[in-house]
Amino acid sequence: MSSTAPTAAPHAPKSNTIRRRWSRIREFAKAARADRQLFLASAILAVVYNLVGALDIISTVAGLQAQLGEEANPFVRLLMDNLANGWILAKLALQLLVTVMILWFPHRLVLMIFTVPVAVTAMVVWNNLQIAGMF
Repeated sequence: MSSTAPTAAPHAPKSNTIRRRWSRIREFAKAARADRQLFLASAILAVVYNLVGALDIISTVAGLQAQLGEEANPFVRLLMDNLANGWILAKLALQLLVTVMILWFPHRLVLMIFTVPVAVTAMVVWNNLQIAGMF
């Protein structure tokens, strides 16, 4: 016996849905980059983020070389244990990725989200400098 019941219409493949979503994200990012104030704010945040990140590396190395402390971040500690000084390159690569994200999609929400880790990292740098006796 054969079924004559109508079959449900097939759904659009997931790949099409993902492509549409990424297309919308690209459109939003392009519009955000076209806003000169937002792009300037994202450039400033990217510069500050990279300065604070570089100071974090410098202050961490200073504290570790003086044997005044140890790395508190378990992820960075794992990188240090497994990559020796390669952790610096890994951290710089992550900074580059974040910088590209900030500049590619300078939306207000994105900027607010990335402002938090910049502020937290600045506090870590201050703490590192105090531990190392630089302040």
